[in-house]
Amino acid sequence: MTDWLDQMVGDWTYEGRSVPDDTEQVRTGVERVTRQGAWIVIEGEGYRFQLATDPATGRVTGDFVHWEHPLLWTYDGAIKADGRLHLLSHGPDMQGQGSETEYDDIFEIVSPDERRSIGRVRAADGTWQDFSRTIYRRTGR
Repeated sequence: MTDWLDQMVGDWTYEGRSVPDDTEQVRTGVERVTRQGAWIVIEGEGYRFQLATDPATGRVTGDFVHWEHPLLWTYDGAIKADGRLHLLSHGPDMQGQGSETEYDDIFEIVSPDERRSIGRVRAADGTWQDFSRTIYRRTGR
């Protein structure tokens, strides 16, 4: 059986936007995704993401580090009924209140040459709110 994560292996360009859309918050760049044993390693400009699927449970675990921030994000997730990978984590509240909240990073394979991600945060009222959307286009395998 092929690991769902293998669909992400390759070279990509991306364009990410904040939600609500703010033209001053557009991010573009390149990303390389490789298979390193059991792990998928996603390396971009200033960050590294590592993900692996536990064959016994089917759950996905991982971590993320951004070179400009001292926080190591850890993830636990699964492929949901919608076919997308949902990775849950805890981190600082974006409102700067000094508290932590929940995050859900969603990865979707649109086609062999396009994928998307959505960053969501748990709001104070318990609902999920999107804060970023990114589109990736394959440039090589």
